Amino acid sequence: MSSWRDSITSLPTAVAQFVNESASTASSYLHSSHSGSTVSEESAPQHTDYKALPIPASLVKEQWRLIFTSDANSQDLQAAIAHCRDLVLLSDECSEERRWLVRHLVDLRYSLQELEEAQAVASNDVVVLNAIKSVVGHHFVPHHPNTRNRLQAAAKRYYCDHCAGIIWRVVQAAYICSDCSYLVHQKCIDSVMRVCAHVLASDRQYPIADICPEIGLSAQRYKCAECSTLLNFKNSWIEPRLCDYRGLYYCPSCHWNDSFIVPARIVHNWDFTPRKVSRTGLQEIQLFIDKPLIRLEEENPKLFVFLEKLCTVKKLRQNLVHMRHYLAACKDAVEQKLVDQQLGRRRHLAQSNEFYSIGDLVQVESGVLAEFLQSVFKIFGAHIRGCDMCLAKAYICEICSNNEVIFPFDDGCVKCDQCNSIYHRVCFTRKNMICPKCVRIQERRLQLQRNVSKQSNMELDDNAEDSEDTVEPVDTT
Repeated sequence: MSSWRDSITSLPTAVAQFVNESASTASSYLHSSHSGSTVSEESAPQHTDYKALPIPASLVKEQWRLIFTSDANSQDLQAAIAHCRDLVLLSDECSEERRWLVRHLVDLRYSLQELEEAQAVASNDVVVLNAIKSVVGHHFVPHHPNTRNRLQAAAKRYYCDHCAGIIWRVVQAAYICSDCSYLVHQKCIDSVMRVCAHVLASDRQYPIADICPEIGLSAQRYKCAECSTLLNFKNSWIEPRLCDYRGLYYCPSCHWNDSFIVPARIVHNWDFTPRKVSRTGLQEIQLFIDKPLIRLEEENPKLFVFLEKLCTVKKLRQNLVHMRHYLAACKDAVEQKLVDQQLGRRRHLAQSNEFYSIGDLVQVESGVLAEFLQSVFKIFGAHIRGCDMCLAKAYICEICSNNEVIFPFDDGCVKCDQCNSIYHRVCFTRKNMICPKCVRIQERRLQLQRNVSKQSNMELDDNAEDSEDTVEPVDTT
């Protein structure tokens, strides 16, 4: 009975070993068919060369000190890290060389960490669960789906972004990039050619602003923009697929007909229709989706004329900006962390009313953002009106002399742009939009200038009289 149980227990391990051996045999067979030579599995190298991002031309002479193969030891990597750090300090700010050096410095440190973890495993038999592998800007870590229900985890299918094959979670290990969520088989890591979308997004720093900037297949030399697969009728027909975000053509392995919203169409046309994008474009948009980078009123001011939703959101955000000044100076609100509790990672909504993220614009269209801002507005208003410290900083309308306290975020109030005084809108309109405080300040400034000029004239007169008294009369006899 015990032997039968042991055989059942060892069944998944045997299946996994069989799948890995089959995959390695097939890959070696394909390699031998293309190269014309047969390489056995035992004689194949265990490690592939270290794959880095394309090096700038000005740093080619330093390449032998910066880029190493996988057999480099820790001393070589530490020397490369020190040399790369020195080159970063010597390079110009915001230059292509500095960007490449900074990214390469991060990759070298990840490689050093990976090597140290491998040495720890070899010496102490320690199992490293979160080993990091660096390939062309990606930082791969073991993929563990966060699903509580085992049935859902087993039913959900995952596909490799490199070979487009299915990942069998039971018998195959998978790695995912911690920056762009690029998912691959363990056997496909060393063959990855796509640069990490996080690197591309960091270089661009803003979503593509043009609507589908297509350049045509001829400009791409009839090749896939990512893997350079020929897109013609020479050998076999491969369908060229257009990415609506980047405007480039891809092969079916790099373009899975994923549909997603395109930021440029939202900004220019307020169009939220999902369009077909490539895998690289999809990952890049997902990296930008929560970052407040879009100055919508500067890019397309006419949207605020035709869309009442945007005007409502803009007004609520202006009120939250005024409220944030009260809460930042309130000791109780700081101790309670009121702003962090209500806004969390979306503090940009109360810092200014200029920047929007793609996710914010989607919620504006659905009406979710206006409801969220309205609820935050009520909570902040309840604290400000009930707190003695915040209430002491309220205003009283100088025009009507009413004892009612008013705030800059009240609906019936208006703020002077010059002196920041608050008045009732009706009272301010009755005064022809002339601020009494600004008038007093102007009168005081003019009175001070008159006094200064009068005093200077008196000093000039006194000096003239003194000079006349000191002049002696001339004897004419």
